[in-house]
Amino acid sequence: MKFDMRLPELFCGFARQAGEPPIGYPVACVPQAWASGSVFMLLQACLGLRIDGWRGEIHVDRPRLPVCVDRLTLRHVAVGDTHVDLTFQRVGERVTVHPEGGDPSPIPVLARA
Repeated sequence: MKFDMRLPELFCGFARQAGEPPIGYPVACVPQAWASGSVFMLLQACLGLRIDGWRGEIHVDRPRLPVCVDRLTLRHVAVGDTHVDLTFQRVGERVTVHPEGGDPSPIPVLARA
């Protein structure tokens, strides 16, 4: 909201107090269309998420969550015509992943801690 609902192209590394918004880099350009995908790429990198469409599998390699986030659910992660909801949860020092719902996941989720 600080940036009028537009992702900034670059953030500054200025120190800030808890609760203060991030500071946009003073001479950064207004975000371009490709910048909107950066949030999803960052999320994919943090969660170690890789989808293998040929084999119909989801791979999760050493997922991490930000310090202030203990649980994150991704809804309708699609592989082909099938989809699954995935929940990442902090358990002690580790982050685990499991499919949501009572039924077994129709998509294999292969996780490596």
